[in-house]
Amino acid sequence: MKGHEKLTLLLCLIWTATIIYGEMFSFYMPFLFSCSWPHLSSSSSSDSTMNGKGYAADYVKVAVIADPQIMDKTSLRLPSKSLALEFVQFYTDLFMRRAFFSSILPFKPEVILFLGDYFDGGPYLSDDEWQESLSRLKHMFGLNTEEIHSTVKVYHLPGNHDIGYATLQSHKPEVVRRYEKEFGSRNYQFMVGKVEFVAIDAQTVDATQEGSVASATWNFVGNVSSDRQLHPRVLLSHIPLYRRDWTDCGPHRGSPIINQRIRHNIYDKEVSYQNYITEESSNQLLNLIRPVIVLSGHDHDQCTVTHESKGGPVTEHTLGTISWQQGNLYPSFMLLSARKTPLSDTSLPEEAVLTRLCFLPMQTHIYIWYIVLFVLTILSLLLWPTSGLSFCHHQFDDMVECVRKLINIYRDGTKEKNEDENYEYEMIWGADGSMHLVKKVLAQPVTRTNNIGPVERGNAVMRATAKKSVNQLTEVCLSMETNADSEVDPKKLPPRASKSKAKMVIQRFVRTFRMLILIAAVNVPLYMMFLFKDWIDK
Repeated sequence: MKGHEKLTLLLCLIWTATIIYGEMFSFYMPFLFSCSWPHLSSSSSSDSTMNGKGYAADYVKVAVIADPQIMDKTSLRLPSKSLALEFVQFYTDLFMRRAFFSSILPFKPEVILFLGDYFDGGPYLSDDEWQESLSRLKHMFGLNTEEIHSTVKVYHLPGNHDIGYATLQSHKPEVVRRYEKEFGSRNYQFMVGKVEFVAIDAQTVDATQEGSVASATWNFVGNVSSDRQLHPRVLLSHIPLYRRDWTDCGPHRGSPIINQRIRHNIYDKEVSYQNYITEESSNQLLNLIRPVIVLSGHDHDQCTVTHESKGGPVTEHTLGTISWQQGNLYPSFMLLSARKTPLSDTSLPEEAVLTRLCFLPMQTHIYIWYIVLFVLTILSLLLWPTSGLSFCHHQFDDMVECVRKLINIYRDGTKEKNEDENYEYEMIWGADGSMHLVKKVLAQPVTRTNNIGPVERGNAVMRATAKKSVNQLTEVCLSMETNADSEVDPKKLPPRASKSKAKMVIQRFVRTFRMLILIAAVNVPLYMMFLFKDWIDK
């Protein structure tokens, strides 16, 4: 197998592993490694009885999701049904569908709680457009599947992108009607185990004018407050409660802190947008409902703060968005454990609700790695030497062998020189007719000469065979150097053997294109298989 073919095989395997991880395995990471139900590792559940599945038997498992805010024509100001909008919608919806079915659903939650903002431009969509977005929402989170209907209870909370603030609700009551027809009441309470959840329409709590829409929320809060509190409560508010500017949000915050920003309409001075509920309304909600914790969304990033109330400190968890297209590089969800049995007299109310924040794959980073890997693939195939990198190894071995032989010849020549230099031999015939060689010291040492003729050491002459060996070895070394240079630099080849630079460039591009086709032939079908496998109904 040639060098560039081995490179192509290696790159093909790297692409296959990258696609498998980026399109499938990364979404199993929260379930397999990075997250678990909080009651399994909490010291408060150490005395809990365990069922056959290994879960603490006295906790209900709740998955909390915030701000899907599925994209529509109002998101990027793109024309409805345009190719660009369809492309963005598909990949955004696909991520959330994978996150739900591969990262959240494997935890087998008994309750799923949405904290609002299902749509992006909900109040401004026509009925047909709203129904189309609703179908996408149900498809992403399996809300139209038998698995969810039969085994999981789902609760919803309205967001400002779903029904707007109080003024908009008053002027467009049909927006509220179609929301309540699909998702139920905007203000309600429900029980999960022995924990009471109180959901409110936070978009109306700061309305200044008395009206049916604005007053409905405070009437509901007043009724909850007048009820005898038998169980710990959790306040659910899409808009976070008030916190001072630059309040620390804890270690999970990924973006800069957002301070209070509130806008009012020019005509009626009603709230048209706000980052947080006002301080007065926040204190009133905490004192009337008396929750042990508060869950909110709206901010699109994670934030954990502690509020002071008459009943003591209350922790608020603001969840980040589950979508990777809503300004948060680290999408997340929450696992919440609600106690199923009454607390003991010595237990704190906070122990009834345990929470853990879980992070989803960073889809932006995955796509950046795809781009980087594509560029590296192109450069590797273009710049890879024709004969591969193995020629360097062979040429190095040949050079070492050449040097070794030269050293041996030098050593042999030195020995002969030491024996014969400055001596001469004289033939003497003995009495019995035999001949003897007698070594005599020369009067003057023999000097070296640079003549081309034989090199003499005294009267001894280097043999022709030795001289021939040295010449042949020299020619071999020179030939090796010439061959090495010819492989590295085509310009040093003889004119008849060298190719034109243009032809070499064309051949290199053709080879690169052919290798890319081979890599794509394996990995593009694999990528498409993952796309459609995750998008079809399960």
